[in-house]
Amino acid sequence: MIYEKFLKDNLIKKENSDFKQIAYQLKRAKKDLTTAEANLSIDLTWAFAIAYHAMMRASKALIYSKGYLPTAKRSHKTIVELTKLILGDEYDTIINRFSRMRRRRHDFIYDSKNHITPHEAKLSIDTAKKLIEEIITLVKKENPEKDLF
Repeated sequence: MIYEKFLKDNLIKKENSDFKQIAYQLKRAKKDLTTAEANLSIDLTWAFAIAYHAMMRASKALIYSKGYLPTAKRSHKTIVELTKLILGDEYDTIINRFSRMRRRRHDFIYDSKNHITPHEAKLSIDTAKKLIEEIITLVKKENPEKDLF
């Protein structure tokens, strides 16, 4: 089972999937993307952070659709790692960017570093769009009986 190590290390817990909540999180992730785009002209670093959080929401919804939720221990890193595990190697480029975004966002939130370039901000939004659309497609495909949107 692919989740065994995460369960053993108490990084995730088994949880019955709530597709109403999953749908809400996926819709909210899309709204967060719109907010990130709107912030490009205001604050590049916040636009970047919002795009990252949109990815986190969608990834958490993906994990929840599999019947698991991350615990508080290393939750951001766990979500990135599980997203990679679920989506597979073909999404390495997107997941590697997601992982780098996690570290860059950490620098901003905890060290107040305003260090995002216009290119990085735009790339973060493009990456978030790709990941979120892929997650929505996968969750819908694996749960066709659920009314997600």
